[in-house]
Amino acid sequence: MMGLTAGALAQVAQGRVVGPDRALGAAVIDSREVRSGSTFFCLRGPRFDAHDFARAAIDAGASTLVVREASLAQLSPDVRDGAATLVVVDDPEKALVAAACEARRRFEGTVIGVTGSCGKTTTKDQLAAVLSTLGPTVATRGNQNNQLGVPLTLLRLEPATRFAVVEMGMNTPGEIALLARWARPSLGIVTTVGAAHLEGMGSLEEIAREKGSLLAALPSDGVGFMPEAIALPWIVTRGMVARLETVGRGVGRGLRLFEARETETGCAGRVERGGARFDLTLGLPGTHNLDNALLALAVGDALGVDMGVAVSALGAMPAATLRGEVRTLASGHRFLLDCYNANPQSMRAAIESFKARAPHGLMVLGDMLELGPGALEEHAAIGRALGDFEGVVVGVGPLSKALVDAARAAGFSGERARWAPDADAAQPVVEALVAEHPWTLLKASRGMGLERVWAGLSGEGRGVH
Repeated sequence: MMGLTAGALAQVAQGRVVGPDRALGAAVIDSREVRSGSTFFCLRGPRFDAHDFARAAIDAGASTLVVREASLAQLSPDVRDGAATLVVVDDPEKALVAAACEARRRFEGTVIGVTGSCGKTTTKDQLAAVLSTLGPTVATRGNQNNQLGVPLTLLRLEPATRFAVVEMGMNTPGEIALLARWARPSLGIVTTVGAAHLEGMGSLEEIAREKGSLLAALPSDGVGFMPEAIALPWIVTRGMVARLETVGRGVGRGLRLFEARETETGCAGRVERGGARFDLTLGLPGTHNLDNALLALAVGDALGVDMGVAVSALGAMPAATLRGEVRTLASGHRFLLDCYNANPQSMRAAIESFKARAPHGLMVLGDMLELGPGALEEHAAIGRALGDFEGVVVGVGPLSKALVDAARAAGFSGERARWAPDADAAQPVVEALVAEHPWTLLKASRGMGLERVWAGLSGEGRGVH
């Protein structure tokens, strides 16, 4: 926590300390994650109040609690009277942000921000792997990329940390600018601009403007990175004062990718910088992940990572849970689990990648959520985009009925284009089909729970989160 103490937190959060001043341990907002020495921030949400778990947090080892002044009375007497140090503030969530901003102020390393409609988590993980070859690197855990996750990431900074890779997500206008104001990155990546969160943003132009606010937040001596093929680049770069670097496929400026292809265990391509060539192999299916890797390599190159070392680090990375994992049934049939997130752009990329890998395979495609009024048409467009796919598609969810209908209108028979209302109903459909298809793709928004299909078929229910 960059040497923060209870007293320092009270000062920046305009609160007071009850009990001994002490160094703050790891910041936690879920009492189930408390460990010895943790600092537990008692946040309040629409369906919970963490003050109710203050005693449990202390029992689990929390040495400091950040509590609301107005909630002191609901704490048990032993919690109020010395079971742990209390930092008493008006609002623990604002105190969390204040602590994070103070930790960032003290941090002397390099912060890199990462955002995009899709690919940001993969790119974040790839960049962390690349930068870790130079020194201690902190990166956003999972997808903790919101107004709670970014402060928690910043509070993991330590004096020895050299790099921080901070993922930034958004649902509403102004969110990226706010997160960037807290994180103060000197380098930034925008991976893509696509039709994700249209429900909250309204238009692709607004999404491009929101993603571009990360680049606009960079200092004049900073560097922004994006693919040269990004949608609406003139909007993404509006207001930018930092230097811009682009990457892309084929001949052009910046780091280049050639010969992108699927492999048995992932994908591969050739990276060129100037006259130097490097073979890049990823254990992650989908050649669009090579584009993410290209961004990570470009940032690593700018920060002094040897390109050969960086390429090797990427090749050693495993796939993240539900983000392009290949899992195999006892029968030998393989499943590609890509059901952590989905929007039209990532869905099309997954389909094209899978068609190249398994042109006669089985695609299980679930609803893409948060698309707003145009959701049905977006799903129908995916159905039409199946094109020359010669396998079977199963649509899952109410919106995906439009996908199946469009596929049938485009020439798919009823046997090759099927529909199920939800993941549980889809499981027996997939079970009846999987023996005919060595490869099965599961792709949907996280809220569809499509991983339950795999869990039901494999018996690994407790291993899928």
